[in-house]
Amino acid sequence: MDLQPQPAVSVADFLVRLLIDIAAIFIFAVAIYFRRHTRKDLAALFAFFNIGLFIVVTVISQAEAATAIGFGLFAILSIIRLRSEPFNNRELGYFFGALVLGLLNGIATGPLAFTVILNVIVLAAIYGLDHPRVLQAALRRHITLDAIHTDPDTLRAALEQRLNATVLECAVTAIDYVKDTMELEVQYVEQPRLEALPTRPTTIQEPSA
Repeated sequence: MDLQPQPAVSVADFLVRLLIDIAAIFIFAVAIYFRRHTRKDLAALFAFFNIGLFIVVTVISQAEAATAIGFGLFAILSIIRLRSEPFNNRELGYFFGALVLGLLNGIATGPLAFTVILNVIVLAAIYGLDHPRVLQAALRRHITLDAIHTDPDTLRAALEQRLNATVLECAVTAIDYVKDTMELEVQYVEQPRLEALPTRPTTIQEPSA
């Protein structure tokens, strides 16, 4: 059975919810994610996706066949997910958080104060759970090297010198033989010398075709 469309949203209510969403995604993508992980591309992706989803959900909630359009939206999102660059677990969590904020603010149900409270809960959860003092974990970074290393030990030494850290694992995402460069996703800990922590052997994972 199709859900009944929501009552028409006033322009004032739409603008207020839009401002709430923009403020929430700015804190989420810039103040929290970008400051901790320095991935400008993903911070912009989270913001673009959130605002776009907010607009689409607002339109869907006013449509006659809201449920059918909603299923179509999530089918499109699934295709985008399958054809986009794969996320690691942390990035997937942030992506889901941006999605949740867009849905919360785009669906005009309940008082605005309740919507603000839900936004604060999401932001507080992501801030606390990903805080380095709460969960001390290895860091990940996208690195571009100006040389192509085929020997795992040489590659690891080059990465540790570049990062001034202990490399736990790395995966090659792209190799450019013309420019003599290679791109990698590196997992590391910031301590330059970490004798007590067991590390997994460094392996080179060739990029999939």
